[in-house]
Amino acid sequence: MSFDRKVLVVDDDIAIRVLIARLLSRTFEVDSARDGAEAIEKIRENEYAVIILDLMMPRIDGVGVVNYLRDHYPEKLKRVIVVTAFGSAAQPRVAPDIERFLVKPFDVGELLREVIECGGGGPVETPAPTADKSPEA
Repeated sequence: MSFDRKVLVVDDDIAIRVLIARLLSRTFEVDSARDGAEAIEKIRENEYAVIILDLMMPRIDGVGVVNYLRDHYPEKLKRVIVVTAFGSAAQPRVAPDIERFLVKPFDVGELLREVIECGGGGPVETPAPTADKSPEA
């Protein structure tokens, strides 16, 4: 599988990692890391179309990963989606380089759209709701 379909999920919460991996594994090759230190190691060794990154983690937090990317791989900053419980008001302070920022709890459909768009799949349109065509009683 080519790198353009590979996603790195970085979160210290195993339930979040498993949820995102299961959601994306039908369309993408998914790799995971439990903290920023492990993420940096994987980023050095692999190419990822998208990096889904929590901010609050042990050892090296998400801000540390963003700083590492800024210093060593600035072109990869556009491939990062921050998913955090901090809230969107924290974005300018903690990750001003990041364009994609989702707040936990997140909508899985929104996350999937962000991953596809961030990975170069282009904008994803949400289907318009359809009228219920069931027969009236």
